Amino acid sequence: MKNIKYLLVLMLAVFAFSCEEDFMTPPVTSIVEGTAPVWATTPPADLDTVLFKRYENETLFSLSWSAATYADKMGVRYYLQVDTKGSNFANPLEFARVSATEMNVTIGGLNTLLLQRYTPAEKVEIELRIRAGANEDLANLYTSALSMKVTPYLDVPVPADLFIFGTATPVGAGSSNALATMKDGDVFLKYLKLTKDGLFRFSDKTSDGYNYNFGKFATVSSNISAAGDNDGNFKFTGETGWYEVKADFTNSELSIAPYMQGATTYTFDPANVYLVGDYSDAVAGWNPENSPAMIKKSEGVFSLETTIKDGAMLKFVGQPSWGDLDWGNLGGDGYDGIIGPKGKNGNITFDGGDKTYFVTLDLNKGTYKIEEAAIYLVGSATEADWNIDNAIELKWRPGHNAYMGYVPLKSGDFKFFPVKGSWDNGMGRINDSEDPKGGSLGGENKDIPSRNTSSDYKLYRIAVWYDTSADSYKYSVLDAEMTLVGDATPAGWSIDNGFNLVYAGDGKWVTYVDMNASGGYKFFYETGNWNSGYKEFDAAGKPGELSLEGGDPNISTPGEGYYKLMIDTYNMTYTKELIATRKMYLVGSPNGWNINAGIEMTWDDTNKEWTLTANLSDGDAFKIFAEAGNWDSGFKFKYGMLNFEGGDPNISTPNGTGNYTIRFSLAKRTLTFTKN
Repeated sequence: MKNIKYLLVLMLAVFAFSCEEDFMTPPVTSIVEGTAPVWATTPPADLDTVLFKRYENETLFSLSWSAATYADKMGVRYYLQVDTKGSNFANPLEFARVSATEMNVTIGGLNTLLLQRYTPAEKVEIELRIRAGANEDLANLYTSALSMKVTPYLDVPVPADLFIFGTATPVGAGSSNALATMKDGDVFLKYLKLTKDGLFRFSDKTSDGYNYNFGKFATVSSNISAAGDNDGNFKFTGETGWYEVKADFTNSELSIAPYMQGATTYTFDPANVYLVGDYSDAVAGWNPENSPAMIKKSEGVFSLETTIKDGAMLKFVGQPSWGDLDWGNLGGDGYDGIIGPKGKNGNITFDGGDKTYFVTLDLNKGTYKIEEAAIYLVGSATEADWNIDNAIELKWRPGHNAYMGYVPLKSGDFKFFPVKGSWDNGMGRINDSEDPKGGSLGGENKDIPSRNTSSDYKLYRIAVWYDTSADSYKYSVLDAEMTLVGDATPAGWSIDNGFNLVYAGDGKWVTYVDMNASGGYKFFYETGNWNSGYKEFDAAGKPGELSLEGGDPNISTPGEGYYKLMIDTYNMTYTKELIATRKMYLVGSPNGWNINAGIEMTWDDTNKEWTLTANLSDGDAFKIFAEAGNWDSGFKFKYGMLNFEGGDPNISTPNGTGNYTIRFSLAKRTLTFTKN
């Protein structure tokens, strides 16, 4: 038995050795052949296509093929190969392998592969084929080759918006003032002045945007070169002039060229510009021969002050006729603020509501704007001091035919400017002998001294208007006041002793007054001046509207009673409201801030004022209210006079703790405290 056991072990060892000999057989030395795949679905023959970034996720074409077969039926993988036509696939580019016998080729996928070898925006002829492979022991098998022509794109993001800036442009190097372009598909246009040897670049935002600088376009025109700086700017090498800038992301091309219409080459500084169109009842519609010439403010900048109606359409022309020089809204009708030349523009459309506007054309920046007319006030006498960016606005008030506002002034000087934030075209008084209440304005830029010699602010009514007879601007600085005069009022028709209204902010004046049952009245903005009166605009057709034309009709009495009257000098309206009782209330520290539990003051019919005797403590703060329960009816002192603007400051105890007699007069706009 023992011998049989050893014999079995020996037989197993021999068998194992024999098997090992089989596994160690040398590998085959010839490649195993198979059946190559055959195209089933292919692109159209002789395809010639341009690839676009905006379609990068879309399928350009679909491919399918039959499965490759090998004798050993091992797993097969497929690769789409691309190479230059005629190169016999000597150095192919390959897509990632797939196991299926079909694939979709996207525009972005093909473009990414092509940019490994080919220049963007240049057409290339390529061939495609499928390579089938299993492992290194098996031969690669190929489909037949397909040929096509393809133009790849430079793979940079196409912006939603594009802005241009730099030293070659009028806005300088800071992107915060960058100029907008007009987008048409993937092409952006801008017409502006460019300066020779200046630098520029683009961004998709005016701050912290993506920069489109040198290298972001496949081709550029001959007057553009690389600046070679750290920002990768373009350098404009052409002559200073007015140009069309075209950033074409479809063809990855940036071009700058002069713009011509007929025999006329456009310039940034034409001799004359006229505002033409159907925009005002005072101007002949679409008649260049009878359209107003714009005022030249500086090189390439023109402006005109005009009334504009709703549904207005307008353009700019460079001659008093229809000709080659013509500017309008770039790209078609609208109001985008970007100017375009003839052949590239439409009408500027605007709803003006019959208000007065400044229309400005800036050919340097390639922009236009329509702004509600305003004049700005700045100076050491104003709350803005000499900070032009905070200049105080005087808006156009049609009823006054002037720019007007109520402005606090202290001792010091001031001037007027047409544009906030710009020192250009400032207007000061013409000579030092001007009346302190006003006079003529000129460009000599002489400072205007304030009428107020105190360091405390006082409110003034300031107006600026254009005097056509003198062909110059004039201004006035009057005390801020509004009085009520008429036989329906306590003042009668004494122009020098009117019943005072209280300023309520934003051009509004308010008072509470007893009115008679018969007679009439008017509001006057200057004591002693009959020409400063507001009258009823049209008693029959426009109740509540006012005019400054002077003369009759007076405003008719609302009937006997105690009324709240309000006049809005900006909008030229007035209101009258019957109040149930003639009351005044003191609310605040003496009795708490419960608006419904104020201390009622007593009416003194002899002196036409309210009085109250009360104990006040040092530090007490309070207000006088005209209507119980109405926080908006509280008076305060501001600019040295009784004021009705609301809000703080409160009135404080004037001379420490004690018993006081308080007298409050609306007619005189006074509040006095007498310590008993």
